[in-house]
Amino acid sequence: MITKLNTFFQKLFLSGTLHLSLRNSAKTLLFFFSILFSNFSFSQKLEVEKKAMKNEEGITVDSWVAHVDQDVAYSTTTLAEFLKKTFNAKGEKKNKNMMLVSKTTFSEISNLRMDMRAMFALESGGTAIAFMFSPGYDLHFGEEFRKEEFAKAEEFVKNFLRFHYKYFYDEQTKKIQSKLKDVQGDILSNDKKIERNNTSMRDYETKMTAEGADVEKLREKKSKLEKRKRKHCQ
Repeated sequence: MITKLNTFFQKLFLSGTLHLSLRNSAKTLLFFFSILFSNFSFSQKLEVEKKAMKNEEGITVDSWVAHVDQDVAYSTTTLAEFLKKTFNAKGEKKNKNMMLVSKTTFSEISNLRMDMRAMFALESGGTAIAFMFSPGYDLHFGEEFRKEEFAKAEEFVKNFLRFHYKYFYDEQTKKIQSKLKDVQGDILSNDKKIERNNTSMRDYETKMTAEGADVEKLREKKSKLEKRKRKHCQ
């Protein structure tokens, strides 16, 4: 994918007939594409932190906190997709800042049925998501209860991060590909106009050399075509 895009852009910028506005559009896309990949590499860190957080009832619970670059709404969407596609589980939004999965077994953590809570909080540069795991109403995995299962939950959260960034990356790549197709279409259309112009100019040059030709009139038409050509190539 990256190699194909690089080849496309090299041809694009080396083209002497590319309209200025199209060239600028391509440069903008290339800039956006570069930023996307640099941010994706930087943000793809799978570090999570162990932290005591309050749940919806104000009870302090041990949790694993992940940090992502996207906003709360987007993070809620990717978590719902992660739960659905990975565990065939449905996350229920209790409010705009919390998602609950009730009485579900996450085998990579424990063989117990549990509730999983995800608490979303907007922070500078993105969203913090605190994951809490409770096998009973007042029982919560943590440093003092089911410590081994709580430790396994860290990998669960990291798997979500992998899913989240792949989801984001794939979505942005599709948008870029769509924009590139639009630019390519404009370039092809522009090239056809230039070729038609060149053909007309060659025809006028042939006529100008013919006997009895109205040279001044033909020169005037040729001049107009040359101006039109320069306009397409700017």
